[in-house]
Amino acid sequence: MHILVTLSIYWLVNILFNDKFLSLLTAALFAVHPIHTEAISYISGRTDPLAALFMLLCFIFYIKYLNSKGIAKCAIVLLSYILALLSRENSLILPILLLLYHFAFKKKFNIKDFFPVLVITFIYILLRLAALKHVLPQLSHPPLVQRILGFFDAITNYLRLLLLPLNLHMTYEYKLFSFVHPTVMLGAIISFSLLTYAFIKRKSDTLIPFSVFWFFIALLPVSNIYPLNAYMAEHWLYLPSIGFFLILAKGLNPAYKSKGFQVILTAFIISILVFYSFLTVKQNNYWREPIAFYKRTLIYVPHSLRVYNNLGTAYANIGKYKEAVESFKKALEINPKDAHVHFNLGNAYKAIGEHEKAIVSYKKALELSSSDISTYCNLGNTYIAIGQYEEAISSYQKAIEINPKFATAHYNLAMAYYHEKRYDLAILHYERSIELGEKPNPEFSKLLKLHQE
Repeated sequence: MHILVTLSIYWLVNILFNDKFLSLLTAALFAVHPIHTEAISYISGRTDPLAALFMLLCFIFYIKYLNSKGIAKCAIVLLSYILALLSRENSLILPILLLLYHFAFKKKFNIKDFFPVLVITFIYILLRLAALKHVLPQLSHPPLVQRILGFFDAITNYLRLLLLPLNLHMTYEYKLFSFVHPTVMLGAIISFSLLTYAFIKRKSDTLIPFSVFWFFIALLPVSNIYPLNAYMAEHWLYLPSIGFFLILAKGLNPAYKSKGFQVILTAFIISILVFYSFLTVKQNNYWREPIAFYKRTLIYVPHSLRVYNNLGTAYANIGKYKEAVESFKKALEINPKDAHVHFNLGNAYKAIGEHEKAIVSYKKALELSSSDISTYCNLGNTYIAIGQYEEAISSYQKAIEINPKFATAHYNLAMAYYHEKRYDLAILHYERSIELGEKPNPEFSKLLKLHQE
């Protein structure tokens, strides 16, 4: 997908500026830059190249449609936009990028050509509001002023990472910013300066205003005007970075075309591409193994509950439960009120046979989140492991009260009743668990049948 996006960038830039070298250099810089490692190596990042691909195709065929009309081109525009929206909802920014084309290249705007795109946008927003109300922002997010200050700080960091992509890492968690913080002030100055310069240059140039406005428009969905779970992320630069690379390629283009500088500029360009490629290969190595990845991330975000929790889970997945316990404890030092971490800590204690500590952790998790059926079930399993069957029965019953169709809880409850020699109830819940989809246990079935007889 990343290769297809790169080829689409080459195609789009060539259509816009009719310059093969400019297109090639922009696409090459985009292809090898290490800032995109998170979007490509991180499995959840697959939405970035997928959405970018369909957005670029939509943009390309929108230009072709404006130049020569045709139902086929219009269909590709609309289909690409729909696929982009289904890939990532940040694609809602695409209509503004299409308007940017008219603004930067002074192309006549006809509402009839643009109307189908608006219809799709309107339908998607209605569906989004109707079907996904539960994903609306939480009240715990920082206030708008703080989020805007964070965006200016992010601008400074984004440009630094694009120019010199060192110390790349995942997780940029919220922190408090002030108006006089150096990176916030610098980000604000850079933003207003670039936007003002681009607006002034619109009469004499097309590339500068197009690139600068592309960068900022593409960042709008992740600017935290609408609250998100971080103030910046490296994979958020996947689409905006095209504007940056276009300007960088533009700066190298005239010098390259000058005969006296071709050899020097060729060597310089190759050096940049090799340097970025080396950093990308190195950065990819960090994504190969979870434990090494999380440990390295903690160097940059040493107070991240999320990273400590993920590190503990990675240890638990390979059977290193003592290391998992330590990681979960450190996560709880950061936030003692995280029910999920208490649940994970209980699982780790249970795995190493420290059942009393596991029970304490599960109970703490339930104090913080009393409707978690998995916690009730694991608490019940721990009680069974130490022979406290009445307490186990109580835990499973609470899980069933929350979800009467939870097959595993019925099965576990049947086991607990069997140990208490309450065979009729054991048979009742065992049969109910099978009705709900639990796989039959032949040995347990035999034992119940004997007691039934």
